Amino acid sequence: MAVQPPRTITVTEFRVLVVVAFLVHAIVLFALPRMQFLFSPDVMHLMQYGGHGARVNPSHPIVYTLYLLPFPAFIGLFLLQPWGRYLLLAFFVLTVLGSFVLGTSVSGPPETFFSSVAALVDGAILGFAFLSPPRKELQPSNPLMQPTGKEPPAADQER
Repeated sequence: MAVQPPRTITVTEFRVLVVVAFLVHAIVLFALPRMQFLFSPDVMHLMQYGGHGARVNPSHPIVYTLYLLPFPAFIGLFLLQPWGRYLLLAFFVLTVLGSFVLGTSVSGPPETFFSSVAALVDGAILGFAFLSPPRKELQPSNPLMQPTGKEPPAADQER
């Protein structure tokens, strides 16, 4: 049996992921804090306790600027620059480690939903960026099906 090459993501598919991540992070950071009507009064009251027990002030401007870190990373990733993946990885690591020093986190359903989507898309982007860099040419999902004009796999050629 012939070894089939693994399917990788195309540049267009990768860029779609990056745009989705950019939009979801923008919704979490800029839109949801201004849409308080999405949260019940009880949730709004509980969200006042966010940051309780923090070792670092979570409302400090330097901490808030860390949440802006993925935006230049997404621009770099969209342009297929290698520094973009390292910047996104740094944001991801800082966010995970920051959870130990930024205190209690209380969020409502919309914020939880969009934050979960952002984390999943970030993970997919990091996985593709480090483990399977995007290719320029389109590769079929079934490697045995070759687009016209391409050489068929060795296993399909007659002997």
